[in-house]
Amino acid sequence: MDAPVDGVAGDETDLKPFAFDVAAIEGRSNAELMADHPDAEEMFALLGRDLVTKVLVQTSKLAVYHESAAPGERVKAHRHGVHQVDYVLRGELRFGTRRVTAGMGFFIPDTLYSWVAGDEGAEWIEIHSGLGGIFTTPRADA
Repeated sequence: MDAPVDGVAGDETDLKPFAFDVAAIEGRSNAELMADHPDAEEMFALLGRDLVTKVLVQTSKLAVYHESAAPGERVKAHRHGVHQVDYVLRGELRFGTRRVTAGMGFFIPDTLYSWVAGDEGAEWIEIHSGLGGIFTTPRADA
């Protein structure tokens, strides 16, 4: 069964199992995703312009993204309003002094966090317990 368009589910009562191929899903940069957002410049200052996201699954209860960042790319302290797990596939993410490399993960409860991509960049799966994330406004002050 094919995935919904961009992995985004419509009516939750219509959800069905589906397979997906990450390589076949179009990635979009923050600049593309937030271009029309009224607070785009503030969002870019917080999250950067170049982070690339592929939406794998997105429902009101679960959101799963494939993310990739260039070497040294960073996001400033923010939160999404949901619990989050990042599982690193390649490279390294630095959460403060904690280095998270391929095969490792990092749990982020609904709290402020930031990261910097390592010298080779990073690629990871990001799982949210709900619709917090790239399609809602991350909160830097809450």
